[in-house]
Amino acid sequence: MDKLNKYLLREDHHQKVERQREVDKLTAAIKYLWINIGIYILITVVEYWLSVIGDSVALRADALNNLSGVISTGVLIIGLREATNINDDDIIGRDLPAKSVRSQDSMQLSRFRLETVFTLITSFIIVLIGLQIIVTGGTGLFHLKGKAAPNLISALGAGIATVMMFGVYYINHHYGKKLGNGSLLAASKDSLGDVVTSLGTMITVLVSYALHLAWIDSAVSIVIGVFILWQGIQIFQESTLNLADYVDPVLELQMKEAAEKFKKVHRVVDLRSRYNGNILLVDMFIMVDPKATAMEIYSTNEKIERKLHKDFNVFDVTITIIPDPESLK
Repeated sequence: MDKLNKYLLREDHHQKVERQREVDKLTAAIKYLWINIGIYILITVVEYWLSVIGDSVALRADALNNLSGVISTGVLIIGLREATNINDDDIIGRDLPAKSVRSQDSMQLSRFRLETVFTLITSFIIVLIGLQIIVTGGTGLFHLKGKAAPNLISALGAGIATVMMFGVYYINHHYGKKLGNGSLLAASKDSLGDVVTSLGTMITVLVSYALHLAWIDSAVSIVIGVFILWQGIQIFQESTLNLADYVDPVLELQMKEAAEKFKKVHRVVDLRSRYNGNILLVDMFIMVDPKATAMEIYSTNEKIERKLHKDFNVFDVTITIIPDPESLK
């Protein structure tokens, strides 16, 4: 009984430590996302102002692209703040009962999934802005009469945006990897796209100015719109798969094979895994010798949990034991 109590206390402590670590990571991610918003707002204002002065449709499209960064990052911050609000008495405005069969720790796992929900909302915003840029650029191609090529002021604006956006990309990518945070990594993909579009805009303006071809400006704005649309679709796909409890089948196979290497495990009958935000949870059904003692099964369970946590960073493993009928023959 003492061993069981020690095990339960150890498991409870382990999960609380892991939950707090995840909350700390999300809190750190919020700080870097605020830096994103500040830089995005500055770039958007500068680019849009210079696009008006320089008469560049492509630069205006790039400014709108960066405006989408402001909006989508703001949405992510809202989601992350809700996900880290451990002691709140409601979730997304829905009051939680004073007494519930679910523990506060269990409810926190549900909060972590809000990160993915708000990332999904972000993808919709990115897609809509991409479509708007494509439509505006297409309309511009049919109204070229009397339109002059953009001037070098527009190229300057795009050049400044390229340098600043690369800084944003570095922050998001570096700390996204360091913290293992999906929101920052999604933001890094978005900001890398912004680097490419700003650089492409600068080259476009320079070519359009040198060759006096006004149509290139509108044509490239369409390309930028398509690129933004593609990014939004990619983020939508990843978020949707996450919410649909999709986990890489290769990873699941590796976890299954790792569990089956233990002597007491005859076979892994079924394995189901899912993500709650960045946290990986695994349900496993294993077949063991019906004559195995409770202590042997308990020891095997512990070994499997430690192995999956160490090798695959699994937050929690729920193991269901099934007696192997072949062992009774």
